[in-house]
Amino acid sequence: MSLYSSLCTNVILPLGDFLTGQDVLSHLRFFRETQYFSPEDISRLRDSLLRETIKTAYLEVPFYRDLYDAHRVDVNSIRGQEDLWQLPTVSKDMLRDAGPLCLRDSGRKRYVYSTSGSTGRPFSLHVDSETVSRARALMMLRTLYCGYQPGERVLQTGTAIERGIVKGVKDRLLRVNYVSAFDLSPELIDRQLEYIDRHKVKYLTGYAQSLDLFAHRAIEVGFNHSLAAAVSWGALLLPEYRTSIREAFGCKTYDSYGVGEGMQIAAQCGHTEDKYHMFSLAVVCEVGRDGTPLSPGELGELYLTRLDPGATPLIRYQIGDMGAISKQQQCGCGRNLPLMESIVGRTSDIVHTPSGKQLVIHFFSRIFSTEASVEQFQVVQRTPGAILIKLVVDREFNDSAKTRILKEIHTLGDPELMVDWDFVDSIPVGKNAKRRYVVSELNNNE
Repeated sequence: MSLYSSLCTNVILPLGDFLTGQDVLSHLRFFRETQYFSPEDISRLRDSLLRETIKTAYLEVPFYRDLYDAHRVDVNSIRGQEDLWQLPTVSKDMLRDAGPLCLRDSGRKRYVYSTSGSTGRPFSLHVDSETVSRARALMMLRTLYCGYQPGERVLQTGTAIERGIVKGVKDRLLRVNYVSAFDLSPELIDRQLEYIDRHKVKYLTGYAQSLDLFAHRAIEVGFNHSLAAAVSWGALLLPEYRTSIREAFGCKTYDSYGVGEGMQIAAQCGHTEDKYHMFSLAVVCEVGRDGTPLSPGELGELYLTRLDPGATPLIRYQIGDMGAISKQQQCGCGRNLPLMESIVGRTSDIVHTPSGKQLVIHFFSRIFSTEASVEQFQVVQRTPGAILIKLVVDREFNDSAKTRILKEIHTLGDPELMVDWDFVDSIPVGKNAKRRYVVSELNNNE
């Protein structure tokens, strides 16, 4: 560790905790140490935190007490993760309708996180400083996985444009150059590539799509500054993103998975590109269907249980994403956290075909990534058995390219799937700086 990294770790970060009333570093030490515990010790500690969270929710939150009483659940019978199936799942609508009945007074400073789902219907969640501290500790841990040390130069894209005094000073002291992910024009990216080169920036972090934009622009202008690593979050990291980032910057991409409700769930260590370490002492992540857990390797809905009650407990929370738990028991890196095999996006990002197939984003991204004349795409399903494909194309796109794409969709997907086309000038990102590549409007239940 360099002298400046030591200064950041021992002075600047503790000062940040003091000024914000948080305890990020203490939680970071806990998560760094416990990830190397034996699997048995991790499970015991996880189940202890789980029991405490469920009992606190039942005793202090009217929403959960009424819900569990209505389902005749004895919370004392929930001894560990394997018993969670006895509890009903909880949706955003249920929490939204409950209002103050889902809150508890934790005695800590409270924040409000607002998210918008696939329909754009807002959802506000109260979190306290304990929840925020744990989440931010895991944000730092996911970056440490790539070899980063505090104080090394970072270019980060994000959506928190107004940094404020404390964040602004902290960014400067930690040598983080923060740029908006909302307006990544070629001109802005060029200026930031120049910044990377001039200041010898080592790490590029932020939304997966924004990292891909940086990579494509770097390739286009002949940028030749190598990076130590890229760290992505906030959207699916498609395989072609990894390829473009590796080609542009000569580095690996370390992906992570978190949600806007204040939970960091999993991150990659770089040992493999298809597995994620689940932060199982912060969040229990089940994969299930209709509330019932599925076996490792089976794709299903994710149910999340945050292992601190916070201001709003989240227990078997239906986030709307889909994924699978890995059959692999242990990673070669030595960490003993359980592994997630795949994250394929939201349940509203699945195309359902006439024959019953479910086509996820990776199905379409693989097809369109091989067609150089397609600059952007979005697949929209409004009616059963049919999709609308929105395309931004260049001058090289022709009828033969369109025929090839259609043939692959029918051959690899479903020949009965009807396809309409809409050629547009651009496909805008949403309010959260993400572009959705597959949009299903069949079941808007956010």
